[in-house]
Amino acid sequence: MKTKLFYIWTTFFILLFYMPLFAESIKIGTWNIEHLGSPGRGTGGIGNGKLPLRTDKQLKAIAALLRDTLKIDLIALQEVVISKSDSNSNISTPLNKITHALGENWSYHVGNPGRENTNPVNNMQCAFVWNTQRVRAINIFDFSFPNEEVGQEPLFDRKPLIGYFEAIQNGESRNDFLLVNIHLTSGKYNDENHLAALVILEQNIANDLKQNGVQESDRIILGDFNDNPFEKKEDGTPKYSDLLYQYMAWKGYSNLVKENTGATRMDDNLRSIIDHILVNKGAKGHIPDTVAVRYYPSKDKKKLAQWRKTYSDHFPLTFEIKIKKDDDVD
Repeated sequence: MKTKLFYIWTTFFILLFYMPLFAESIKIGTWNIEHLGSPGRGTGGIGNGKLPLRTDKQLKAIAALLRDTLKIDLIALQEVVISKSDSNSNISTPLNKITHALGENWSYHVGNPGRENTNPVNNMQCAFVWNTQRVRAINIFDFSFPNEEVGQEPLFDRKPLIGYFEAIQNGESRNDFLLVNIHLTSGKYNDENHLAALVILEQNIANDLKQNGVQESDRIILGDFNDNPFEKKEDGTPKYSDLLYQYMAWKGYSNLVKENTGATRMDDNLRSIIDHILVNKGAKGHIPDTVAVRYYPSKDKKKLAQWRKTYSDHFPLTFEIKIKKDDDVD
């Protein structure tokens, strides 16, 4: 009996010791951070009302949320203002302060404007923030297709930002993957517009990847879709079309955001599920969970209104990608 117990405990400790080598993953998120660096915060929903620019203390709190609470390795952000540009990059003063608070191993990239407008409200872009000890950015570039109008609205509120990344484990490269960070045009009646945006993106992205020297089959499209396929009319029938999601399913994508994920934005009734994560078949094999995790700070609307003052009117969504073992790396 003692011998049997000895082997059981020995096996347990060996598994415990080596488990990180086989079970480690990187955590990825998406979050509309609500006017980071611009006026205009506080429009509609819980906690509505004119909100000021974030203070340095609030920016440090955002950094703590990302690093300590969400334990994020890479996050796609929407609504990040370009404070200034130099020859190499777009600079966001608030993101500078957030990444400084995160630590010296953190970096970010803000996309280029999709509209010729210097007004800071219209100069909000998509961005990536990542931990360089856990993720390496191989190439980040803007979607090049013109921002056409459908239904008298542009397809994208901001240019889609494409990021080609690879996971890092113990300083060595592991599996690579592609993130497409999008922010579709806002509006309740843009079914046709939103569908056209994803059709155009899916049909033209291969050319952009080729031009930027990227060959990657693991693709994830994530961000603020401004589109809720789960909203119902009083009679229980869908309020909006879900053709966008049917089309993407036909193209091999599945949505990690479900109806029971709950509201991703603070509308008055907490029914707005407009942030989504579409994963194609190649990427799905490395994602252990079929449902994204929503960070939900409180069920109390007063506390949510207070939370919004520092953070956002949207809630972050996260999921994990398994890191491949040595013999599985591409």
